[in-house]
Amino acid sequence: MASFVDKPAGMRTSLVLLLLISCGDDNAPISPPDAPPPIDSPVADSPPGVDDFTAAEQALLAQLTPLGAPPTDPTNAFADDPKAAALGQMLFFDKSISGAIVVGDDGTNGGLGAAGATGKASCASCHAAGSESLDDRRSKPNNVSLGTNFMTRNSLGLVNSSYYAWTNWGGRFDSQWSLPLAVAENPTTMRSTRLQVVHLLFDKYRTEYDATFPVPLDAAIADLSRFPAIAKPKAAADPDGPFEAMAQPDRDLVNRIYANYGKALAAYTRTLISRDAPFDRYVAGDRDAIGEVAKRGVHLFLEHCTDCHIGANFADDQFHALVVSQTGPHVPAIDNARFNDVVPLLVSPFNTIGTFSDNITTGKLVGLVQVESQRGQFRTKSLRNIADSAPYMHAGQLATLADVVAFYNVGGGDVGTTGIVKDPRIQPLNLDDAQQADLVAFLETLTGESVPADRVVDTSK
Repeated sequence: MASFVDKPAGMRTSLVLLLLISCGDDNAPISPPDAPPPIDSPVADSPPGVDDFTAAEQALLAQLTPLGAPPTDPTNAFADDPKAAALGQMLFFDKSISGAIVVGDDGTNGGLGAAGATGKASCASCHAAGSESLDDRRSKPNNVSLGTNFMTRNSLGLVNSSYYAWTNWGGRFDSQWSLPLAVAENPTTMRSTRLQVVHLLFDKYRTEYDATFPVPLDAAIADLSRFPAIAKPKAAADPDGPFEAMAQPDRDLVNRIYANYGKALAAYTRTLISRDAPFDRYVAGDRDAIGEVAKRGVHLFLEHCTDCHIGANFADDQFHALVVSQTGPHVPAIDNARFNDVVPLLVSPFNTIGTFSDNITTGKLVGLVQVESQRGQFRTKSLRNIADSAPYMHAGQLATLADVVAFYNVGGGDVGTTGIVKDPRIQPLNLDDAQQADLVAFLETLTGESVPADRVVDTSK
């Protein structure tokens, strides 16, 4: 949260009306109007007020608001297809393909059911529709998430997730559509297989799938001798399984359908957008949208935090080592983050340069290799709806926003013997208690409007 803002000396100018929120379609691009005339500046020898911002601060504010449409995703030809989004919403809530629970509900852990039970986990299980962020509100003790087993990290919220360039804490995925493909087959999340997904689409959602994707589901999928009910690729060290026994054209078909499953889910999550937070209204000219304490926090944020939390999503899409301690129940002793996530990304058949990408020319993976400096680096999290996103950090190590601000105030974590090189921008802020409270008050103004209720309704069959 260190600052690159070097405040110029001299007169401060008042906060101007920077941008207006456009009307109409939630996903329509937002275009700024003609710049309004500036509000008169205070006289040169009068002290600046909380509503007065330097030119440098105004330039930063202009980058933070308003939140426009999500970036386009040329790798997913169905990203903005309403039919794909409707199918994705059904799949988001469907539990029927999830495998056997390993860690069952013991009355205290928020588990999904008894050990051994199947059909208990869906995407919605760790992305609660009742929360502003669609993050995990179920798992206990509220740090790492519990699917069919305990995971190693806390599930990120899905609201506004389409604004990220990289998906998940360590950037394991370079598109939003490739994430659910790994989630479905991960033994700690849904414990399913891609053949189960294919049969789900064929048996329950064939009409919706065929109306969305150009190649309809082949009736041959019903032949279990060709398309086993349960199968996924085995590890390279143990390559002989039911998936590997399938004919290559059938495996290719399964993978194409499986990729489309991810693309439908991504089309749905692209509709989960929250805008018009009190902070947005304040910058747009409503002086009463936030309180005096939060206004002081705005200045502190612009001074100390915009190195990483920049852009209308309040995230730079880069990776930084903060050295948060790996502590808490079920938290692994080591999480090398970006360092570990780069390799499986590069070899994934579902990355943006793979066969199933609809555009392999984005250049996102050009030059990306695993290097030692990536150890312990996590992607910058958006601050929008942050007050509704507790607990904080990748494994829920910090319970409150006050804890987060205090963590940064002392300069992040202690490197010790971790072997992690802390980002040099993470330096002590030396804020007093009142200033830390001001910064928390500002962060609480970043909660936007709720996602429309019809977008978080269970429409599964």
